[in-house]
Amino acid sequence: MHAVIPVSNAYNLRFAIDLQSHLVHCIQTIPRLLIGSVFRETDVTARSFLVTVIINNYNYGRFLREAIDSALCQTYPHLEVIVVDDGSTDESRDIITSYGQSLIAVFKDNGGQASAFNAGIAASQGEVICFLDADDFLHPAKVESVLPYCRPGSLIYHRLRMLPGPGIYPEAVGSGGNFYTYALKYRFIPFVAAPTSALAISRDLAQRLFPLPTRNVRSSADDFVVKGSALLGNVFGIPDVLATYRIHGANAWYGTREVKSAAFVRELEDYLNAKLVCAGKEPVIDFHRSMFARDVVPQSFPELATLALSVFRHHQDAVTLRFMLRTLIRASRCMLA
Repeated sequence: MHAVIPVSNAYNLRFAIDLQSHLVHCIQTIPRLLIGSVFRETDVTARSFLVTVIINNYNYGRFLREAIDSALCQTYPHLEVIVVDDGSTDESRDIITSYGQSLIAVFKDNGGQASAFNAGIAASQGEVICFLDADDFLHPAKVESVLPYCRPGSLIYHRLRMLPGPGIYPEAVGSGGNFYTYALKYRFIPFVAAPTSALAISRDLAQRLFPLPTRNVRSSADDFVVKGSALLGNVFGIPDVLATYRIHGANAWYGTREVKSAAFVRELEDYLNAKLVCAGKEPVIDFHRSMFARDVVPQSFPELATLALSVFRHHQDAVTLRFMLRTLIRASRCMLA
């Protein structure tokens, strides 16, 4: 029989597992902390860390087998693969079932990507957790290549090959780190990583971020993971191309300027501020009074001028001065139109 965890039981199971393993984990962590880090750049595989790959799927049966095979065929051996099916109505369930005990299957009612992430995290046991969208696939050395860079409190991302086409995304990786100081200055946090299939997170940071809100998060749940990690932990990019992102009709955001719904943005803002408060930090995120909002607010002279002045008054530097001037120019054009 393959392992199937109904989502209604997943959190209870995770709690029971965590309760039993918490003391053991704390005892094991003490000597590791004394030498500087749970994750060392040398001899990582010899330590046999368990790594989890969570595949989230909704009606991607035509791609699903390639995604699962890419996770099961990793060169790193100490791996658990969890496939969360978010209420698919295609052949996905039969495909997942055909793998038997080689993976952990979580079948749930449709609730969106954030709810699928939550169910996968609840069922996971790995010290490092990799995410994979079911329409993408990992390259064979993905886990082995990412693991040496992982640290407590870290989110690691890499670059993705685009399919079809010769493109690589992102073109380059940033310097990374923690972005709370940035948020203090500018009242928002940019997306400082890459999409879902490029992400790997340490378990301790995941436990601080999950569960994610689900009400208005049918897709783009990676916004919560990336931006939450940037505020509460550290985000680091590596230049390796370790997975393939498939471009097709249902997800062709690549090359577009996607604007999230107002409900999504409010959900994200509330979530990030709540997490900051829990961490003893000031709740500084205010998307609609930040540089983020220039393309979101009504394109009128009063709205744009108010935004321009608000951003500059909050924090005065070359970045906000340039934003103010450009936004006032746009506001003037709106008035003359």
